[in-house]
Amino acid sequence: MAAPIPKRILVFGHSFVSRLKDFIRYDSSLRYDLGLAGCPVIQYSGFPGATVDRLHSKLQKILDFNPDIVILVIGTNDLYQPHQSPLSVASAIRDLVDTILYVDGISQVIVLQTLHRHLPTCQTRYPVDPQWFNTRVDEMNRLLMQWLNSSPNGRTYLWRLKGFWSPDCILSNFAEDGCHLSSRGLLRFFNNIRAAVVAALNQSI
Repeated sequence: MAAPIPKRILVFGHSFVSRLKDFIRYDSSLRYDLGLAGCPVIQYSGFPGATVDRLHSKLQKILDFNPDIVILVIGTNDLYQPHQSPLSVASAIRDLVDTILYVDGISQVIVLQTLHRHLPTCQTRYPVDPQWFNTRVDEMNRLLMQWLNSSPNGRTYLWRLKGFWSPDCILSNFAEDGCHLSSRGLLRFFNNIRAAVVAALNQSI
């Protein structure tokens, strides 16, 4: 009997993806395939500063790789822009998900919950009022959960990131800029993505 064909998974999004790829590269205890049984082929395509529109322009990356599952890391850079609303960003993400599903023909799309930002402890290039930003994040996440997790197609899901919300976690998981992740935060992000992939492969979401 022929061996089963490994699943193909694309982690696709903004700078969190490229930083995670570098983190895995320089930590010998971690593997790009997330250490999963069956050794799935996992590709990481990250574009620092990417908005939903920019990711839409990069969809050829998805077509070239032809994954079974796309993990989307998205939304932060759009919500930073005052002219955008949580509704407009959530709607753009839903449109992108629909394009990936119905135009590109991908079987499943998991959108990772967008994280809060926190007060920086150093000078940052793009400062933001965390309370203003986080209120917008909560509203967008609520909309996406309502739309994606109740979709009749059963092929989309908003994955709730675990271990980033308590005061202790905030201190240890975020970098000095209050936006990007520390080494500990990247490890927790890695584990969240692994859990999301396992759930998708086991069809338990």
